[in-house]
Amino acid sequence: MNLRQLEAFRAVMRSGSVTEAGKLLRLTQPTISKLIAQLERSTGLKLFMRTKGRLLARPEAETLLRQADRVFQAVEELGRNTKRLANGHGGHVRIVAIPPLALRFLPDAAASFLERHADMRVTLNVRGSSYVPDWIATQQADIGFTSSAAPMAGMAAEPFMTGAAVCILPQNHRLAGVRTLRAKDLERENIVSLGRETAFSHLLDLVFAQAGVSRNVVAETGYSSIAGRMVAKGRGVAIIDPVSALDQFEAGGVALRAFEPEVRFETKLLHPTQGGLSVPAQAFLRHLEGVRKDYEKRLKTALRAGL
Repeated sequence: MNLRQLEAFRAVMRSGSVTEAGKLLRLTQPTISKLIAQLERSTGLKLFMRTKGRLLARPEAETLLRQADRVFQAVEELGRNTKRLANGHGGHVRIVAIPPLALRFLPDAAASFLERHADMRVTLNVRGSSYVPDWIATQQADIGFTSSAAPMAGMAAEPFMTGAAVCILPQNHRLAGVRTLRAKDLERENIVSLGRETAFSHLLDLVFAQAGVSRNVVAETGYSSIAGRMVAKGRGVAIIDPVSALDQFEAGGVALRAFEPEVRFETKLLHPTQGGLSVPAQAFLRHLEGVRKDYEKRLKTALRAGL
């Protein structure tokens, strides 16, 4: 198998015919057919059914296409990076992160990083916690941020951000004047609950169960940012991670209060161990330290606001 064969295969899949693929690649129809035949022999796959002069893709072809696309994306990325390096320009930082960090915290950090490093480029992808290690393991990202998934072989996991869950209430709520809230305080409140698929959610369930409090759940969502928005609209109160809580506080319409007993929200930084971190990734992490310290100060201010 070689790139030329894969290129012909992708062209056939994208255009729908050998003739159109030949036009795209400026090759003759027999050349395209020969490359496809070579690819089938080298892979041992029967990729197309041949019916009345037409090629109909088999399921194996769809699977191979997705993998071939990743190969060519990597080749294109290599080409862009070598050109940038040849021109003396900076590199590329690829990040994958869970929603609480990826929706505002990391975009703000990336924006201020790019302001200082105009020759750099940042890619930020949002994925669930269990998918972040896969992205690091398959080298689709240089650094990852997760909350609960265990790292895989070949990658390091370091503590990144740890904080206590925060109770978020509508701005003029009757409990907004209380410094610290407990499960019993929320017994008669409408609750916007987080989905049950995370360790953080299970810890919250345990706190209410131990307090003997049955929650009146009016809405449930897998994203703290959605819960925060519903609270701002007066639909109830929620207990969410401190990062998303601060995001909603700064957007307006809510008050933040400490919650006891403390429920920890912990995030980890993942990166490959082989080869070490790239110079651009190291620069971004150094920048992120200052962003994190500023976030911690803002959260303390938000928890005191209105008291």
